[in-house]
Amino acid sequence: MNGNETAAREHRPAPLLLVALVAPVALALFLLLWGAHRAQSALNTPPALQPAPSQAQETHADSPWPAQPAAPEDAHTGPEYGVVFMSSAEAPADEQQYANALSTEASWNRWPIYWPNVEVAEDTFDWSSQDAAVNGDMQHGLQLNAILLGTPGFYWTGDGAQPAAPTGPRPTNRVALYPQETAAPQGLYDHIFTDDSDVPGPGKNINPDNKWARFVYMAVNRYKPGGALAQAHGWPEGVGVTHWEMWNEPDLDSFWNGTVEQYARLLKVGYIAAKHADPDATILFGGLAFFEADSFYDTVLALYDADPLAAAHNHFHDVMVVHNYFYAWRSWLNVYTLEQTLAARGMPKPIWLNESGVPAWNDYPGPVWDPTSGLRATTAEQANFVIQSALYATFAGADVIFHFQLYDGCGNQPQGTDFPPHDGSLCDANGRLVDNPDYPCAGDANGLFSNPTDAACFTQHPNPESPRPNYTAFRVLTTYFRDVQPLWRLRPGGADPYTGPQEWIAFYRPSTGERVLGLWSRTGEEQTAVVPATHGSALLVGPNAATQMLTATNGTYTLTLPAATNQNAFWDPSLYAIGGRPWLLIEPDTQAPLVTLQAPPFGRAGLLPISWEGDDQFGSGAVAYTVTVSVDGGPATTWLAGTAATAGAYPVELGRTYTFTVTARDRAGNLSSPATASVPIIDPTPFYLPTINP
Repeated sequence: MNGNETAAREHRPAPLLLVALVAPVALALFLLLWGAHRAQSALNTPPALQPAPSQAQETHADSPWPAQPAAPEDAHTGPEYGVVFMSSAEAPADEQQYANALSTEASWNRWPIYWPNVEVAEDTFDWSSQDAAVNGDMQHGLQLNAILLGTPGFYWTGDGAQPAAPTGPRPTNRVALYPQETAAPQGLYDHIFTDDSDVPGPGKNINPDNKWARFVYMAVNRYKPGGALAQAHGWPEGVGVTHWEMWNEPDLDSFWNGTVEQYARLLKVGYIAAKHADPDATILFGGLAFFEADSFYDTVLALYDADPLAAAHNHFHDVMVVHNYFYAWRSWLNVYTLEQTLAARGMPKPIWLNESGVPAWNDYPGPVWDPTSGLRATTAEQANFVIQSALYATFAGADVIFHFQLYDGCGNQPQGTDFPPHDGSLCDANGRLVDNPDYPCAGDANGLFSNPTDAACFTQHPNPESPRPNYTAFRVLTTYFRDVQPLWRLRPGGADPYTGPQEWIAFYRPSTGERVLGLWSRTGEEQTAVVPATHGSALLVGPNAATQMLTATNGTYTLTLPAATNQNAFWDPSLYAIGGRPWLLIEPDTQAPLVTLQAPPFGRAGLLPISWEGDDQFGSGAVAYTVTVSVDGGPATTWLAGTAATAGAYPVELGRTYTFTVTARDRAGNLSSPATASVPIIDPTPFYLPTINP
């Protein structure tokens, strides 16, 4: 779903049509309150210098630069990329749409399999639309993050009377539930298996009274590699749906009006049922919005602490998922928060950012007459967000990053919303169409492409099905920002180099031996960045994909960072939610690290402690050390080879002199000059001169 859609839910009454249909006024109410809750604390005071997640990194108080090292030499590289709604069961893609999707170089699609659209009457299933969409994705070589969600009305368990059945088609190209579909389903607490247990095992059968378990099992069994659809269409071995997300944004009332405890049960049942159908399936926690319930994930994990099956079954999810819209820095915050929650429990998991983006106000169907439109941006700022959000999230530890979405779809608006481009003249005082007040007079231009002329909404773009600047920025990511490891993050440009007006985020690409540095202005003022070189020449890439080669002068590159311009966070008019135009500076690391060796001036027999330290400054980071020892001037022998340790204790004997030599190697294979220290081993007995009388 869209971030605008997420924000408004908390402050509007239950709709007669779709729970997801919101108006700009509702968005304003939400953001005003949300800003009061968050913007005055963490949002405006991010940590200045962040080490890469789960990595030890020292910051010297007397140095303006971060000390290196960062990721271990064999650290995982990423990210992978996806785009939401490349296709879906409700809006299957034609060949032109698939061509546009594949041109992004993203390998993942994401769309919902709505339970009520499949189980059309109790115990009556129609998979035809889902079959066609899944087969289309597989035929085009895509991986699918499939979302299972929505309770059929005949399985309603919510408080009070069941809401009226929906009328009209489900909106396309967005994730949305009718109110009656947000309740926990009947039978959720029934045993998962017919042997009256929840304990998995061979030969067991799913209990049909647990309606959610049955639906999940049927979906996974149908679309898994080697499943029913794979056999019907002759998919190659290994092709099929392998990643299953259990609901969407269960921390929002508009998607889940059950309790946190009920969601924890739903996730557990879904995990066990899916794994029973396909032991190799990967189960995703429902992507969190982090708006209405910041502690949602912690609460679920706390519930699992008391579940005897949880530890043996990966706490019933293999991947943790989060969303972020509009405020680029929150892509770091949301991923980092989840990582810290997992680290505190000693249970690391992959983290995905599988919805992210910001709608444009200055392109159809956006409100082109309203430059202060909340939670929106210009198309140029959209492109900046794409780069900045991805770098923030990857630095925090995100493994996969999705853009929302391929086309505009219907955004947050009702199915069928359409109007020609206009300057606000078609709007009434409530932001609705003058001639049809059931529909808004503006929409959300989220897409990498504008809608085609046969779309369900917004069919009148002057250049239908054309790419926006955010498409080009996304292609910059899929071309230049892959297979990287986080190094360091710095905010120079002010008196304090960790809270300054510039954002620098550095990564290392092991396959090419390159440092990839993203940098931009965080403020409304143009900045000048002076970047230490690691090679002498570098490739500079902008969000418009323009490139140029730079040559270092006196060992540095000097770059102009344009001022940030987006101040559409109206809960805080001073906040620049999206930084200025970002650059990627890509440079081989041919700079050797420096190494220092610390040893005492003399030692005693036994174990002699020594330590050493590598400093690769702005390069790829010192990661391995070799230490040799020479005794009494004899030949040097290797004590430690290629170690990551930075201290040790060597056995020494009285009366000998030991000479230690250490060299450092960085990730790119550059070797330092050696550092040497000689230590004589002496008798600790005190020695006194004889007394001489005057």
